[in-house]
Amino acid sequence: MRTCWIVYAREDLDANRFFAERLAEGAGENGMDARIVLADSLPDGVPDLAVNRSRDWGLGRRLEDAGAVVSNPPEVSRICNDKLLTYRLAEDLGIPFLPVSVPGEPLPPGPPWVVKPRGGHGGEGVRLARCEGDLDPSEHDVIQSMAGDPGRDMRVYVLGGKVLAAVMRSNDGDFRANVKQGGSAELCGVPPDAAEAVEKICARLGPDLVGIDFVFSGGKAFLNEAEDAVGTRSLYSLTDLDPARLLLGHLHSKMSL
Repeated sequence: MRTCWIVYAREDLDANRFFAERLAEGAGENGMDARIVLADSLPDGVPDLAVNRSRDWGLGRRLEDAGAVVSNPPEVSRICNDKLLTYRLAEDLGIPFLPVSVPGEPLPPGPPWVVKPRGGHGGEGVRLARCEGDLDPSEHDVIQSMAGDPGRDMRVYVLGGKVLAAVMRSNDGDFRANVKQGGSAELCGVPPDAAEAVEKICARLGPDLVGIDFVFSGGKAFLNEAEDAVGTRSLYSLTDLDPARLLLGHLHSKMSL
């Protein structure tokens, strides 16, 4: 029987136990012996499949080098967990994003600006700077121009290179639209400019399951970030989809090719 590890960072597992268990169930339904494991205390041996939800691309690379199939692939994790690398990829692919800089470079148009940790997720550590005195960035931050339509963004869920669903997220009380930051979500269609960007990213990276986020300014969509270990609460609450089972079905088919 094939083996599958569902890999989480210790600090993330409790908050994501539901999805971890759904992933394990999905693996079992596809004939695999699944275990939920912690990134800092992996069991001995090498699994046939590692669903890496730890955001640690180096760990993913080591498992891949040892012979495991790793999802998302390590290169997806490396780029999608670093906002600066994500924007560099977007620039290479001709995908619009709002002007951005790192500490020591000239500031992008503003104020206001949004200061973000390069490796952040879920809106954590993101803050608004209304003047240069508010910036105080660390060396691990990026500084970005503010979207013209703050408190609103769109997440496109992509499974196996195809759009699974999209949700529009909004927050009247915060410039961050993330559901974890108090935002609400509703299903929506994907506008053509965002769909083209999604297609380009997937063609380059080949992700298994990601969320690709867009903000809006002047009626146009701008890439905001790509989430490797993307949260799926909106899909479970707004649709009948089971992204965990869909992902494991996709990976089982991928491994059987």
